[in-house]
Amino acid sequence: MGNHQQLVEQALGGDLPKLAVDFFVVFARFECALKRSITYAALDREKVSADWDGFARDLGNGFLEEVIAQEMAPDLVNRPPKQQVMLPDGGGLGWRETPGVRNSAELFLAIRRARNNLVHGAKYRDGATGHVDLVEGSERDNMLLDQSLAVLGLALERSPGVRRFFLQY
Repeated sequence: MGNHQQLVEQALGGDLPKLAVDFFVVFARFECALKRSITYAALDREKVSADWDGFARDLGNGFLEEVIAQEMAPDLVNRPPKQQVMLPDGGGLGWRETPGVRNSAELFLAIRRARNNLVHGAKYRDGATGHVDLVEGSERDNMLLDQSLAVLGLALERSPGVRRFFLQY
């Protein structure tokens, strides 16, 4: 067997903040639980994916209202994660503002976008000091991850079937 730890360290380019790692673990497990529940497994030809929209639809917009009433995710709801875009004329990658969340499906889209931005958006980088430097706006990203975790936790409370699969190995 090879040295997987070295590969992991190279991929990370340094240590990710604990919050980012925690979010990765919970998000991946949540998405797996959606698929394993079968109710929220979407099949496109032979590819299975999590049916986040179906899950949000079943929770209903009362779920978003509860999140708002509990003031659990004000940034996630009012100023959701930006969308990574290609800048015109070969200008590289950039970010586009997204509108505020209006329903439960958009709330879970915002959580998925937080995940995508973390994975694909280079939110953390290894600085010249050998320590992880936060890119501009990362304090907000941490807030979005924290609020996303709170929403996912509440969603598990409201969906015992998915929660059962989330807790199973």
